[in-house]
Amino acid sequence: MTSSNPGQSIPGPDTIVHQKLRNGLHIYIYENHAVPIAIIEGSLRAGSVDEPVHLNGLAALTASLMRRGTYQHQFEALNEEIEALGAAVEFSGGRHAIDIFANCLSEDVDKILGFIAEMLREPAFVPEEFERLKQQTLTRLQERKQDTRTMAFLTFRRLIYGDHPYARSVTGEIETVKRITLPDVKAFYENHVGAAGGQLVIVGDVNPEAIITTIERLLEDWEGHVQPVPLPPVRALSAPSQKHVDIPDKRQSDIVLGWLGIPRKHPDWTPLVVANVLWGRFGMGGRIGERVRERQGLAYYAYGNVDGNFGPGTWNATAGVAPEHVSLAVESILDEARRLREELVSEQELEDTKSFIIGSTPIRLETSEGIAAAIADMAWYDLGLDYLLKLEERVRGVTREDVQHMAQKYMKLNAYALAIAGP
Repeated sequence: MTSSNPGQSIPGPDTIVHQKLRNGLHIYIYENHAVPIAIIEGSLRAGSVDEPVHLNGLAALTASLMRRGTYQHQFEALNEEIEALGAAVEFSGGRHAIDIFANCLSEDVDKILGFIAEMLREPAFVPEEFERLKQQTLTRLQERKQDTRTMAFLTFRRLIYGDHPYARSVTGEIETVKRITLPDVKAFYENHVGAAGGQLVIVGDVNPEAIITTIERLLEDWEGHVQPVPLPPVRALSAPSQKHVDIPDKRQSDIVLGWLGIPRKHPDWTPLVVANVLWGRFGMGGRIGERVRERQGLAYYAYGNVDGNFGPGTWNATAGVAPEHVSLAVESILDEARRLREELVSEQELEDTKSFIIGSTPIRLETSEGIAAAIADMAWYDLGLDYLLKLEERVRGVTREDVQHMAQKYMKLNAYALAIAGP
């Protein structure tokens, strides 16, 4: 177990306490005594990639149902006790994880950890709660069909990933959620939810040794079953792939245009992020925002985005435009991609971009929530607990040639996915 030094503003190996329990659960604790609160952020290695295709949405439904009552507390009683403490506990499903988020007064952290342990170890899976949650999910999925932005992103992922698990919606589809039964939920929990490889991050006005003692008492003898499903490779597009989802009676069309990217731990991650911030994030949306939104006045919003997971993520641009401006906006986004591929960026533009990235990091770490998210990211993707300490050095090392190389390597102008949702 490493020591903790709360005087250092950027979390690192010397200030993050790390303990691995015998069951394979990792604990990370960072002291922040600025305010008397505690933030808990956790992840277990069970997600939508582990569910059968025909039961898409099962992992997310299981995660939500784990929050809806235990053998010791019914859902209403659980909520009353947590709310009486002025605290919050949330469970949600992701692609590779069941995620936990909680906040509370630091004096109540043991109680909240106790409730979380109950939800992890003893979910009651009450039939009435299952039916209620399933109907709520189906209602949200029905409403989703009218959301141009969400439908554009879902369609983009299907174009990029094809039959890969990453193509699927984490929440599922109406037809797949309808198929899910309570025995399916119980089976997913029994076969996939466990401690091994999972993590709990606690940040706040806490005593690390006391927290570890509490978690050991609550969870060290909990095993569960973790059976990750192997992730298949992704086939990159060899030609442009486009789809328009018709959503009538909307005043806005949403566009997502982009390419297959890289896993979060890929060595190209930092230069790719720098290239994207310059292309689509800096200021009011980088070059994309400056051209499509500011200069041409085509978009309500326009920006670039890089995401990554254990498998390849995407590099994309997204914009919300009036339906009559879709073609011109797409043409402009592709033109800015072409410019990034063909022309070296100026030294000044690159330096401004680097300074923006480096300067935004301390801002993200101003709150316990931000610190917890950063530590969770470093731990989950095995980036090293010194990742943030070395961030400035890595960003400063990105050259003009690196930015151009990222564009040439990943922005294939003859093989991109384009999803449009709107009238």
